[in-house]
Amino acid sequence: MTSVVELTDRQKREKEYYDQYAGSFDLNREVDFSPVVAKEKRPWNSYWSVYHLAAESFKPNALLLDFGSGPGDNALRFAKIGYKVEGFDISESNVAVSHMVFEKNGFSGQGNFQVSPAETLPYPDNHFDFIAGIDILHHIDIAKSIAECRRVLKPGGIAIFREPLEVPLLDLIRNTWVVKLFAPKKKSFELHITEDERKLNQTDIAVVGKIFPNQVLKRYFLLARFDKFIREGSDPQPSLLEKIDYFLMTKIPALRYLGGVVIFVLKKD
Repeated sequence: MTSVVELTDRQKREKEYYDQYAGSFDLNREVDFSPVVAKEKRPWNSYWSVYHLAAESFKPNALLLDFGSGPGDNALRFAKIGYKVEGFDISESNVAVSHMVFEKNGFSGQGNFQVSPAETLPYPDNHFDFIAGIDILHHIDIAKSIAECRRVLKPGGIAIFREPLEVPLLDLIRNTWVVKLFAPKKKSFELHITEDERKLNQTDIAVVGKIFPNQVLKRYFLLARFDKFIREGSDPQPSLLEKIDYFLMTKIPALRYLGGVVIFVLKKD
């Protein structure tokens, strides 16, 4: 079912970007299931932590919403945990790819995807046991989308979002012309940067907390922000800098406020 909602100019730009971006998804690429099947745990890695939290909350027959499901590879990992997965994306092309990804990997009966913006979801109230969103809130209207998230989540259900977070002092340095010369921030398919995306800030955290008062924040990404200069993005090996971050933030909690990534753990009472 396709949502018949008039899109804003921002949403139209996001849709156009992801319709094009979906064309670069390699359907023959093997999906990496390591975060959900490996005996090794990586609590220092923010992406792996999302899957760990989803696995800890899993119950038989649980229904999960992949909040902004993209081409479906994240959703496939949640299905591997055992969830029945529903997902939505603003891009018709991403939705089509998601169905193909699930079919190719033998999970076609465990995933269903629809075209919809995050701000007006096509699901009934109190529908999902668990909601997971990976790098989605910084593309959308947070207040409207989180209100929709709460609406479709069952009482007692949990929602998790992994997002980039603004750190004023460090982002001041990040936005200097010298750094941007080596790490551009303009719209890019290669670097997966859209025209309108932005990092979350403390105001956004307050907005989320007003809608979900029962909010826990987990912070990551201090020294690991330099991985982009020393590691290939596809490197499957654990990041040494992420491990160091985890150690430092555990021993010196104040350093968490310099973390450039946050995971929201939200529970609906």
